Amino acid sequence: MKHEWHQKVANYFEYVLNVVIIVIGVVIFGFLLRSIYHLLHLLLTVNDMRADFNEITESTLAVFLFFEFMSLIREYFIKDAHISMESFLYIGVTALIRAILVYHDQTMRTLLLALSIFLLVIALTFYRFFREKTKRLQKSK
Repeated sequence: MKHEWHQKVANYFEYVLNVVIIVIGVVIFGFLLRSIYHLLHLLLTVNDMRADFNEITESTLAVFLFFEFMSLIREYFIKDAHISMESFLYIGVTALIRAILVYHDQTMRTLLLALSIFLLVIALTFYRFFREKTKRLQKSK
């Protein structure tokens, strides 16, 4: 009896959170469609691929980022409001690769971005290793 209002508040916040996530998903889907349109427009209208290589690769990676964010939102609903750390690490790596392609003319920034990607890949490796180890320990109990 005493904690009924806690549950009502939690249910309300869960409802609000789900609505906000759906709205964010619709907005990201709109940006995804816009990025795909922009990429197709670039590919169909460009005369010299080499001259517009940076813009094409930046647009391609933007499409991949939007796909990853859409899959993140999908994962949120499939796994009952749980998003794995692995997904965030993948998004970080993709975003940093995009940044390297955009700022490739600045040596120090490129080196720092490459170092950041390396650290994220190491973190992803540790995450997978310890996740598998934890799963094995839980199965043995």
